[in-house]
Parts: sequence; structure tokens; C-alpha cells
Amino acid sequence: MDNEDKSNPFSCNLIKKVSIKRRFILTVILTILFAVVSYIGIDKSAFSNMEGYSLNHFAYGVEQGRFDGYLKNLSDKNLRIDRPTAIVIDGLNAVTLKNREDASLVLNDILDKYKNGFMKVYFKNDVKLVGVDSPAVKIETVEEALKNLEGDDAETYTVKDHDTLWSISRKFGITLDDIYKLNPTVTATIFKGQILKVKEPKPVLTVVSEKKVVYMDDIPHETVYQKDGDMLINTSKVVADGEDGVKIVTAVLKYCNGQISEEDVINEDVLKEPVSEIVSVGTKPISATVALDYPIRGHIVITSRYGQRWGRLHAGIDIAASINDPIYAADGGTVVFAGWENGYGNLVEIDHGNGYVTYYGHANKLLVKKGDKVYKGEKIALVGMTGNTTGPHVHFEVRKNGVPVNPMTYLK
Repeated sequence: MDNEDKSNPFSCNLIKKVSIKRRFILTVILTILFAVVSYIGIDKSAFSNMEGYSLNHFAYGVEQGRFDGYLKNLSDKNLRIDRPTAIVIDGLNAVTLKNREDASLVLNDILDKYKNGFMKVYFKNDVKLVGVDSPAVKIETVEEALKNLEGDDAETYTVKDHDTLWSISRKFGITLDDIYKLNPTVTATIFKGQILKVKEPKPVLTVVSEKKVVYMDDIPHETVYQKDGDMLINTSKVVADGEDGVKIVTAVLKYCNGQISEEDVINEDVLKEPVSEIVSVGTKPISATVALDYPIRGHIVITSRYGQRWGRLHAGIDIAASINDPIYAADGGTVVFAGWENGYGNLVEIDHGNGYVTYYGHANKLLVKKGDKVYKGEKIALVGMTGNTTGPHVHFEVRKNGVPVNPMTYLK
């Protein structure tokens, strides 16, 4: 019996040895297969805290107009729908939401507020959606994320007694221009209880919106100056009126968070060319003595001369004329007075330089005002009977350094 056991290859001991060997091999094979399957099936993003995809080329009017449409092109293997997703703005993690869908919804909600009426709406910032694996990250709701990204509410101030725009600007460290920009309808007069914006919310994201506009605009005319040797130096007159032109402008207006930031002109079509204004500028030097024209045209009738009259000096000459006849400047110069003067009635005084000033009294109507530059022969008033007078005429005086002199010496 013992001999048979030793010679039989199928003895129990041999079978046991083979079984142990097979079990070992099978265990090794199963271990290898398990490792291979685990490697293939593992989400490799778990080895990294964040993997992101840039959305900075997204814009309404360029793509379909939705972030979720854009994100369909992303690999779910790398950015799972149910994976916490961060909105990264200019390299900084701004907010984290529970999944990609919520993150996309937040961005779309922000863009939608600026979409109406615009051909393009997009973020100026570099915006990315990034998968997050860290369990320590705070997950925000859509409402919380929107509040954080859109900034705090505008800060307001209720006007109190004795407040002024200046005192309010000092209180909040802003300028008067800031107050007017924040409150477009406000005026310099404010009242108790009035509510003013003193701080604009500062959103984290900058939304750029673009729209094309077509409008008519003026083309400003130029002014051309030409020298005139017959006019006194420092005097001028318009010899041809200018006229603005008209053009049709096609432009793209860009807004940042609803505030216009720039205008890019695409095309201009000129409908009407501008016409230049022509102005003559006097170059004639003012001489020590002046040659004056009579202030009245036509036949000259002097009804009262320069000199003593009724026991006192008559400081000028009186020239007869009809009511509302034109009164002309005897020479070019600057109007230094135009108004009512006792005795003279309506009076014009013109300074011709070198101490010479001419007076034109009793006018019915004045056609110039103080500061006007007038040229020789320019109409300055109309004949009347204002002041102390017995009939329509012009009282004409010449004064040298403030002292009346005989006008006949200078009239030609």
C-alpha cells in the first residue's frame, strides 16, 4: 500500500501542491487585472485640485449666446456636471458653486442684464470655470454668488438740515462731479430728506456691451481771418457768415457695466460741406491825430457848434437828422459805454486809442454794447430825442485824454 502511494502521480500530496500553486497564480492575475481596471476607470482630475477652461472668448452675438451651449464642448471626464465648480476671474477664485450648471447660470444671469438692445455682450475679464476637488471650499448658492459678483448695493445718504453738496462730498471723500454723475437729475439746490447716491456698487466682473448706432452730426465750420489795411488795428468784423456742415455717422458704442466708455466711428457720410466764416482784422495803425467821418450820412446840417452857449461850454456839435436815421462810428475802436447818461439820453462812447474817444448822444435805440469792437462806418445806433433835446439830432463829441475838443478839427 505504501509503495502504491509513492508511485502514484495523482496522490493527495501532489494534488495539494498543484492547487496551492494555481491559487497563487490566480491571485496575482486578479490583482493585476484589478489594478488595470482601476487605473482606466479612475477620474484623473482627482489628482489635481483644479482643472479649468477659459471662457474669455465668449460673447453674445458671436456664439450661441449661452454659457451652457459653450460648455457642451467641454469634456465631462474633466469637468463633471455634478462636480463643484469655481468661477475664476483674472486668475483669482471668486466664487464656488455646487456644479457646472449653477456656475453657468450665474454668468448668464449677469450677461442677460446687459443684453437687451445690444449686438454683443461679453466679459472684459479673463473668466474661467474650474473644477474643484477640495472638500474645504465653501459652496455658494446662485443667489449668493450673484450678490458677491455684482457688488454691494449703492450707498445712499439722506440730506439733513444745513447740508450742501460740498459738505456731503467732503463727508464721503468724493468730488462734486462724482455726486452729479451718481445723481444725474440733482441740482445745486438740495432739500432735507432728499436721498442722494454717494457710492456706486463695484462689481467684480466688467461686462462690455456693444451696439451700432447711426446718427446725424454737425461738421464745425472754420474761421478764416484776413487782414484789412483800412481797419484800425485791434478791430475786426465778420464779412461772411460761416455755416456748419452735416454728416451721417455710423459708430459702435461700447459700455462698461452700463456706462458708456468709448465710441468707435466706423463710417462718416458727408451730406453738406461746412462753409468757412470770413473775418477781417484791422492792421491800420492808430495815428496821433485821427481823421473822423461824420456820424450821419447825406447832407450835413449842423444846428449847434462847439463852444460857449448860454454861458457854458457846448462840448460837441449837434447834427440834424430824422428819427431812426442810422448813426455810424466816426472811426474804428472799442465801445466803452452804451447806455443811459443824464442829459445825453441814450449814449455810445467809442475809444479809438491814443486818448481819443467819441460820443454819440440822444439816440433812440442802441445797436452795440460795451466791449464791442466796431469798424469805421459801422451802424451803432438810431437817431432819437432822448435826454435834453428839442428835436431829433445827434450830439457828437470828440475828447482827447478826457477833455472835450472841437470835433470840426477832426472831421473830414
